[in-house]
Amino acid sequence: MSKKIKRVLISFALAAVVTVSAAASACTIKTKHPRAKITIEFNEETYEIEYTLYRNMYPQTVQHFIELADNGFYDNMIIHNYSSTDWYTGGYSYSDSGDMNYSAAYDSNAMREYLETFCKEEAYYDLAGNLSASVYKQLRYDGDKEIVSDEDVLPTLIGEFANNDHRIEKGALTADYGTLKMYYYDKGADNHQKVAIVNSSDQILEHDYRYNCATSIFAIQTSESSSISESNYCVFARLRNDKAKNTLNSLADAVTDYISDNYTNTSRNFTTSVTTQVDNLDSFAGDGGQAMDATFSVTAKPIIIKSVKITKY
Repeated sequence: MSKKIKRVLISFALAAVVTVSAAASACTIKTKHPRAKITIEFNEETYEIEYTLYRNMYPQTVQHFIELADNGFYDNMIIHNYSSTDWYTGGYSYSDSGDMNYSAAYDSNAMREYLETFCKEEAYYDLAGNLSASVYKQLRYDGDKEIVSDEDVLPTLIGEFANNDHRIEKGALTADYGTLKMYYYDKGADNHQKVAIVNSSDQILEHDYRYNCATSIFAIQTSESSSISESNYCVFARLRNDKAKNTLNSLADAVTDYISDNYTNTSRNFTTSVTTQVDNLDSFAGDGGQAMDATFSVTAKPIIIKSVKITKY
């Protein structure tokens, strides 16, 4: 700053710096219950749904979700696997232009090509270096001391659920209407494949990879119950209030009405079964790192995750 600037201006400038610094510091404070707003579009209507995240119970899962959201990873994605109890997202982008737009792909039975074109797996792996590490290829030893090495970091997420020995002493969340769930699914990996994990207490443990292979995929539960076993997933967020619940109700009703109006009250024709390759970059999946086939129920009318924004840290 020039020496000719009057002291009073310097004082204002310093005050502004202090204010900005304080604001920046506030953003780094980690509360027990961060908040997120998920904006979803269906049939040209927009729905903003607010969530409370439970960092106090599932710290690594919540941090992972926040980091992906802050990097814009979840913006403009589709519900790629639809059921009456759970809507799955986090894997595929939405496109409404060009030859490979969503509606054209659906109408021409080319949805497999669409999913392969707009898969976010490579983008996720490219982003992995910016995500907090919790899973490592192997456990190492420094003398008798167990350690992990940065060169062994995997881009997957530790599973904070019962089957991975994660325990909540009191008040553990159970899945109900509207909850967000981060989960593992069987990647065809040998049950004996082991990785090293570092939990929220900084304990280093050796565990099955299949329980520590979550990436960006999460589910929005749209009923009171789910077909996924509660011991296999982490319920890390709930609808913030009645307003959020009413908004999700409105969205669910809009989908139901669309099905009723266009498919004679049955969701069977609202979805088509699409088999596509997944885990192309996962060195543990399949048989020696082979890509695997997964089958999804893709909707005729896209349900679009327009954005996921963290509104409180």
